[in-house]
Amino acid sequence: MFFFHLLTSGLSNGGLYALVALGLITIYRATLVVNFAHGEVFMLGAFFGYMFHVTLALPYPASLALAVASSLLLGMATERIAYRPLVRASTVSLVLASVGFSFVLKGFARVTWGGKGDYIPFPPIFSFPPLQVAGLIIVPQNLVILGGALAFMAVLWAFFRYTKLGKMMRATAENQRAAALVGIRIERVFAVTWGIGTCLGAVAGLLMAPVTLLYPDMGATLLIQAFASAILGGFGSMPGAILGGFIVGLVESFVGGYLGSQYITAAPFVIILAVLVVRPAGLLGTRAVVKV
Repeated sequence: MFFFHLLTSGLSNGGLYALVALGLITIYRATLVVNFAHGEVFMLGAFFGYMFHVTLALPYPASLALAVASSLLLGMATERIAYRPLVRASTVSLVLASVGFSFVLKGFARVTWGGKGDYIPFPPIFSFPPLQVAGLIIVPQNLVILGGALAFMAVLWAFFRYTKLGKMMRATAENQRAAALVGIRIERVFAVTWGIGTCLGAVAGLLMAPVTLLYPDMGATLLIQAFASAILGGFGSMPGAILGGFIVGLVESFVGGYLGSQYITAAPFVIILAVLVVRPAGLLGTRAVVKV
């Protein structure tokens, strides 16, 4: 029973890490930029849901849809304000712009919701108590998190595989110059890519919001875990981001359950270091070949 509880908890956390890592990878593959404000995107997704559902008293489905739509617009605005003016600048400039924008988003959250207290509760989707099935205790919210994460991963896979815009984004990620030569509007693809990547982080925030308290710095730790997941799976590989997210989530859960909570933070990084010694490109990553 205890093992099953740790398993479901690890899988649900892993799904969140995988979603945020997928958002990072989606933006990176198209633009070669690591969005260090992605943790704040996760945080704002949760606060958007709170604003629509609690403050404006809208129904849960409408609140979630509006929160995701708001995050899409936020991502596109981020690309337009913080990235596009520096598109030809150095990597250091892009990183600094991304970090600076993260502080802007945190400041916005503090100004907008700071008066309600540092930690704000978010009502769960399902309020009934844990279920007992064949002697096993199942926490409904863990199933909601895992199911929602898997559903959005499936939607993202179908989008990239079957839609014209998804294929354009894949072409841009493979070769920006070739994509521009065949008539793909690179700037538009970049804007949509940032929007979709931001949506993935916001969805993770909405799924996690009912099991934690909302506060402006809540995205910092998750960004580190998601970044670690992406590196473990192979930075640039979407399947690797999913695999890495679930591995990190399961390692945290089982180490915390059997060894103690003091080891939760360090344990995934020990696994990552061990993997990178054997496979420097990550579990599913590939070595880049550069001609000089």
